[in-house]
Amino acid sequence: MRKFARPIVLVSRCLEFDNVRYDGKVVPCRIVKDLIPVVDFLKVCPEYEIGLGVPRDPIRIVKQKGNYRLVQPKTGEDVTEKMENFTKNFMEDLKDVDGFIFKSRSPTIGVRDIKVYSGAEAAPVIEKGMGFFAGKIFEKYYGYPIEEDDRLRNYHIRHHFLTQLYTFADLRTHYSSGSIKELQDFNEKNRYLFTCYEPTIYEQMCELLENSDTESSLADTGSQAENEVFQNYLSLLKTLLRRPGDVDSREHVARQIFSNFRDQVSENEIIFFEQLLENFSLNRIGEDALIEVLRLYVLRFDGDNIDNYTFLYPYPEVLRLSGDEKRDKDYWNTGK
Repeated sequence: MRKFARPIVLVSRCLEFDNVRYDGKVVPCRIVKDLIPVVDFLKVCPEYEIGLGVPRDPIRIVKQKGNYRLVQPKTGEDVTEKMENFTKNFMEDLKDVDGFIFKSRSPTIGVRDIKVYSGAEAAPVIEKGMGFFAGKIFEKYYGYPIEEDDRLRNYHIRHHFLTQLYTFADLRTHYSSGSIKELQDFNEKNRYLFTCYEPTIYEQMCELLENSDTESSLADTGSQAENEVFQNYLSLLKTLLRRPGDVDSREHVARQIFSNFRDQVSENEIIFFEQLLENFSLNRIGEDALIEVLRLYVLRFDGDNIDNYTFLYPYPEVLRLSGDEKRDKDYWNTGK
């Protein structure tokens, strides 16, 4: 089976780990729990780190005269400068990271729809935005997988996030070698996945690498982070992975993969696969059924090159959700 790089994920400490939430509780989070055996977590709770304590009175974002402040209504304390200093220092010390899972609705680490008030107390919500800490992370790591615990309960959002996460982790391991040839190998082995996401951007990525000197090192002109080839490639990758492909693009890539083996299968198998694609297009079967059939053909005809089929194996099997949570329920038990 495919070998996977081990991602590095920055996570809110209150999600499955430590009692640092404002009410002193640990928040259950399915995806964090699932990821614990297969990723390396970096944990953070900005409010706890600046000394607000546990338990603590809630804080909120207040906008007055065009300025955003972080205040604690009950005590009247303004912790804006503390939070800004902590965030700045934390980000300077943050090295390798592939993705982020943050606590939803937090005024410091929430990513979406964070309430902004017109005053510290008895004031209306005047807009919504991002948390103080999360906003700075989002600016620096725009394009990386950044999600909240609540949204990751959704199957499609979770699948997209994990696909991004393991792609960025894999890129990091190739980038660390400093070889453009390694970057080209990375690009080639993801050709089906990237074509599914956005084929025109993938073509640009291919052109960028084709015009690069395969004998040169990514570090020849300075540090790796400053390398023009890698930075241009990374920028394209971030844009490509922003949104997953639609049904048509998945059907197109599935047909591409099958075409590799079309001359090696019977006419009945070809007819079966065409019917499979039609059923997928009409939503009579899910994507998982199509993927499993394609995996079987890959194992049958190209099993030695499984790493080149990231479209079929985007992340470890242990992270796949149950196909039917109620499969073992006895619907015929009369209770007698």
